[in-house]
Amino acid sequence: MSKFDLSYLIAPHTVDDFVARHWQQSSLLIKRGEPQRFRDLLAVSDIEAVLAMADQLPTGAVELIGKTNAIERRGPESSALAGFFNSGSTIRIKRIERHSAPLAELCRSIERELGFPTRANLYCTPAGARGFDLHFDTHEVLVLQLLGAKQWQAYEPTTKLPLEYVPQLPFEDDGEALKFSSEINRDESSATDRGTLAVEASLQAGDSLYLPRGFAHQAESLDEPSVHLTIGIHVVTWLDLLTVALRQSGYRHESLRQALPVGWLNNHQSNHESGRICAAEFARLLELFSQEANCASAIKEVAESINRTCQGKSAKSNLDHTTKVEGTGRLETYLSDDGEMAGLALEQKVFWLPVCFAPALRFVAERRSFCPSELPGPITNHGKLGFVGRLVEDGFLRIAD
Repeated sequence: MSKFDLSYLIAPHTVDDFVARHWQQSSLLIKRGEPQRFRDLLAVSDIEAVLAMADQLPTGAVELIGKTNAIERRGPESSALAGFFNSGSTIRIKRIERHSAPLAELCRSIERELGFPTRANLYCTPAGARGFDLHFDTHEVLVLQLLGAKQWQAYEPTTKLPLEYVPQLPFEDDGEALKFSSEINRDESSATDRGTLAVEASLQAGDSLYLPRGFAHQAESLDEPSVHLTIGIHVVTWLDLLTVALRQSGYRHESLRQALPVGWLNNHQSNHESGRICAAEFARLLELFSQEANCASAIKEVAESINRTCQGKSAKSNLDHTTKVEGTGRLETYLSDDGEMAGLALEQKVFWLPVCFAPALRFVAERRSFCPSELPGPITNHGKLGFVGRLVEDGFLRIAD
């Protein structure tokens, strides 16, 4: 069993102490003076090795942040990461646990212990540079410094435990408008707007930093390049659980699925007849929900969803070029209106790629089972494995019996 788990990342603190005193509450800075502590998490020993690894990853897995304003790597840029890095750009590898067995096992270990989906991003920053400006995250963050050093500032939240999204109405197609704003204008905000300074410290290789969601932060490398990991723990909230329970009630009770009274939008004041009808029915449905909502059933549905995601990740780690895979349901292919993207659909989920991948997507939809090595189209052997692994992880494919 790997030594890397939550206990190792937060030592000398115990998990029980961490949960009781810091989880969702306060930051935790751990200075160690052990530069090799996380060495075996990623098989790289210097900046050049990190950049070389990033150059081999699929398009879309790597972003350029900072001077390049977070544009995605594509075309000739894919072989020029070192040039962008040397000109001041931070290289971010998204979901790096998809490409590293030790990091995948670390994320799965944290998921098992805490019960929440866990992901990892890697940041490679040149000397004297900053990736993102002051902002906060809507998930719990654990920072692990791998190489070099970075100066961090973090502030107590002005909005505690922000959500990534509020529940969306059917006609709301602008998901960005439903996000909690995570950017903080450093020029216009006062110290009060940012919250009280909670952390100001230099993270050296082997150090850790925990920030609950909502803690605004920024980090800048010092006089040498820096490489750090952020472990993102995406919690399930009580709002999420209540939303699932309400959805389950909606399947069972026709009254919850009925439309509001005609004209309610213009006559919703409480002193209007329509407003009184709405208030009375709202109270009745709340009472109905409170009496029959089933916590155990809602937890079961959320747990099954998380387990499906974790099983997909576990199955992906067992893939090789000769592994037989099959669809998990009826798969269909589509082209976007402009003809530039091709999509693979399973019920309400669609996986989009540039149109050059259309032959591979059609092949996946039409074959009962196949091996990654059989995929057609302009895809390298490494790319075929990553392509199939992503479809397994996202639930479109599974390993065949």
